[in-house]
Amino acid sequence: MSNKVLPKSGREAGLALITVVFAVAVLLLLGVAILDMMTAELKKTAYFRDSAIAYYLAEAGIQKTLAALKKDPDHRPKGAGDLGDGSFEVSVEEVNPGRLEITSQGAAGRAREKLSVTVEVLTGEEGTYIKVISWGQEGKEDL
Repeated sequence: MSNKVLPKSGREAGLALITVVFAVAVLLLLGVAILDMMTAELKKTAYFRDSAIAYYLAEAGIQKTLAALKKDPDHRPKGAGDLGDGSFEVSVEEVNPGRLEITSQGAAGRAREKLSVTVEVLTGEEGTYIKVISWGQEGKEDL
């Protein structure tokens, strides 16, 4: 037996070339689609990370303000604070006498998170007490 390769006709060679080009095009499109999905997932992951950081920064602003109010019931925060990979900004509004609305917005990367807390400041002989009436997240923002 001999292992001779028989020459192909021009028509068969052209068909093989078209098949190979088609297969390469399909694989290329598949690779581009997978790369696009991976890029989108990386962006979502980065935003999720920034969103979590922004939430905890907003909560840090609330906690810092609550601690300051416990020491001084007349305390009102000034400006924004930087912490780690982001910043927070806190505002305090007196809703009723002794009842305050504390709003804190945390920012990290492109994410913004806003928390709002209503508290009652009670001052007695033994010191100042803070009673939390409500605590909620106002929503997410994407810049």
